[in-house]
Amino acid sequence: MSSQAPAPVPGDDRDWTFVITDGCEECGFRPFDAAETARRISAGTERWRAVLERPDAARRPSEQVWSPLEYACHVRDMVRLLGERVKAIRDQEAPEFADWDGDAMAVKLAYWAADPGTTWEDLGRTTRRTVSVLESVPAGARDRTGRRSDGVEFTVASLGQYIGHEMEHHLHDVRG
Repeated sequence: MSSQAPAPVPGDDRDWTFVITDGCEECGFRPFDAAETARRISAGTERWRAVLERPDAARRPSEQVWSPLEYACHVRDMVRLLGERVKAIRDQEAPEFADWDGDAMAVKLAYWAADPGTTWEDLGRTTRRTVSVLESVPAGARDRTGRRSDGVEFTVASLGQYIGHEMEHHLHDVRG
């Protein structure tokens, strides 16, 4: 890990919500039954361990692409964020979610300087917490909704798809 901040990667402003229903050609993700969410993200988290144990986990493949470590930090924070959103949907009537900029968060939290072992532990803890929240939602409440600030509406089930895709897509990015 370098002590000097690398250049920020170019931002990704695509709306990835299409993966919830259509899947993702880029990584091969296919939508799955909501009951599978906890198992899928837990299995994905286990795959990150091997990625973070690589000797070059902190090395960017190019200046414009995050390192596997940076991707793992991003996944950790997305799993946390989406778990918080599932909890908000479970506990509130039609909550609205604040904006979240993953690229800005990467700079703010210096993903590039994170410790791989600590990142793995944090990802595991975050995943367990999110899985616990997902499992606490009764099957009949999976259609409760929350809304992103851009107006996109999510259900508990569709957030589960989004979490699953986030985990699997970035494992694909780092060949995990």
